[in-house]
Amino acid sequence: MRNYFILIAFLFLFTSCAESLVVQSTGVLQNAARVHHLKNGDREIIYIPMRHLGKRNYYDYIQRQVDSLQQQGFVVFYESIAYQVDSAQQRDLYDRKFRKLVGHTVGSTKTYEKTSDTTKVLMAPMYKNLGSRIIQQPEYSFFKVDYNTAVVADIPKNVLLDEFEYTYGDIVLEPCDWKTPLHEPYSCKAAKGKLKRIFDRQFIMKRREENLAALVADAA
Repeated sequence: MRNYFILIAFLFLFTSCAESLVVQSTGVLQNAARVHHLKNGDREIIYIPMRHLGKRNYYDYIQRQVDSLQQQGFVVFYESIAYQVDSAQQRDLYDRKFRKLVGHTVGSTKTYEKTSDTTKVLMAPMYKNLGSRIIQQPEYSFFKVDYNTAVVADIPKNVLLDEFEYTYGDIVLEPCDWKTPLHEPYSCKAAKGKLKRIFDRQFIMKRREENLAALVADAA
């Protein structure tokens, strides 16, 4: 019998956690991930949702789960939309198109590491552990993923952007988009909100979920 274990992040990759209510509702204060089990005959799939912002002991819990399951023979399927491009110039172009589409600086999600920042953002008196350190999701190496057997169950960001442009037209960059460095606040005219919603729902969510399902089915 061969088992399969899926480790894949929640697909909220490109949204910002700026509002306190939004941050609370995403579960960043949880101490452990909820593990989901699916069985079909001699196959078993274990799904562990990941969060891009959370407490250190939340990620420690996932690390222990991953290490234990791999020792039992499970294979990790993990999320990674890393670029597959030939040059820094190509990546720069895709980053600027992505920024134009989503309307904010690439990688602008804040990390709340200090107690003062945490209490300022996570304004929820019902929680007693607001002082806990909130960090960004660690690299997969932190979770002891065995890259010799693990499967990248995702689509590169540049491919998602290419597919979007093929269907909905080119993302046209204006002079402001070229002049504004990628690491600085973005104040240029962004793409229409309708296009951003389409990209989020049809490509960031649906397209990647379909790809994951196909990979798992083919791994039988």
